[in-house]
Amino acid sequence: MNLLIDVPVLADNGAAATGSPIGALLPFLLIGAAFYFLIIRPQRKRQAEQQSMLRRVSEGDEVVTIGGFHGRIVALEEDTMELELAPGVIVTMARTAISRALTEPAPVTFDDDDDLDEFDDDEFDFDNDDDIVIGDVDGDNDANRDS
Repeated sequence: MNLLIDVPVLADNGAAATGSPIGALLPFLLIGAAFYFLIIRPQRKRQAEQQSMLRRVSEGDEVVTIGGFHGRIVALEEDTMELELAPGVIVTMARTAISRALTEPAPVTFDDDDDLDEFDDDEFDFDNDDDIVIGDVDGDNDANRDS
């Protein structure tokens, strides 16, 4: 019983069975297609989004760098930028060091038609000296009384 020797399988006519070359290549083609759709294509999409973001940033934008610095862009050049990390602290970095741009939330505006006075502050008495007792179901503060 020799398991290390590769013995060709003989067909009925005595010749070695070879099979279709397409059948031998099919697993490799399937692995290549899966590799493309699961790894290469999403990476290209992320890379295109990153390049688009780098083109859109402008002076005054808040950004985060790949090193984790948060700052505001004060000057942009073709390959570099000046980033203000704190008031008076300006560093020059590569433009490609921007990891993501931070977008500020839209300001909240109220129309004159909005009825903001519906909430009555007098309804709630926050100066009440009654202690809140945890576990007091009926609200009469009898949980702390000695029986």
